[in-house]
Amino acid sequence: MTQRYHLLGASDKAIVILFDLLKEIYDVDVFVIYPNLENGPTPLMPVVEFPFELQPVGIAPPEGATVFLATPGPRNKRAIFNHFLEKHEITEDQYDRIVHEDAYVAGSARLAKGVLLEPGAVVSSQAQIGFSVFIKRNSSVGHHSVIGAFTDVNPGVTICGNTTIGSGCTIGAGTTIRDLVTIGENTVIGMGSVVLTDIPANCIAYGNPCKVIKQMPSKR
Repeated sequence: MTQRYHLLGASDKAIVILFDLLKEIYDVDVFVIYPNLENGPTPLMPVVEFPFELQPVGIAPPEGATVFLATPGPRNKRAIFNHFLEKHEITEDQYDRIVHEDAYVAGSARLAKGVLLEPGAVVSSQAQIGFSVFIKRNSSVGHHSVIGAFTDVNPGVTICGNTTIGSGCTIGAGTTIRDLVTIGENTVIGMGSVVLTDIPANCIAYGNPCKVIKQMPSKR
């Protein structure tokens, strides 16, 4: 029997990371992509070709199918989620969690639906990870930390204990965030930053020590 996996939205490059993970975890035979926009991108596969089917816009996955968001970026993930919720009533409950066997999740940690943990990701004791948070390779989340929905934690990030990160944030690769720090929602932390103090919502911040560079309008 052919094993199909249903992916919502698409990114020409990032989606192939999911192809590899899902092939390894579930031995998927065919990836079925449901774009939210016309002319959905074609997966970029210069080395190994994975079989996939690109559905027309407006087609929904089978009723009750398990799905996953197939693109990174808080804005993209939120837009795709809202599209399929409004058009096809696909709720958070239908989303898979993708956790690679080389990731570590403490028994007392909690992962919401739609979470992605790549190889080497660590989620420590009593941490809470929100809907559609992507924690990428070799990143760690310390004990009692909370990460809000749709946030991306890029490769090689260290988040110390008792840290709170709001929804819709992007944490750049190689960033270190000290314990007891709060980062507001919809904020971008530039790669390689060292975050020693609280950072407000809706801003771009980077550096060592990390400082606010630009304040952005609030997002609704």
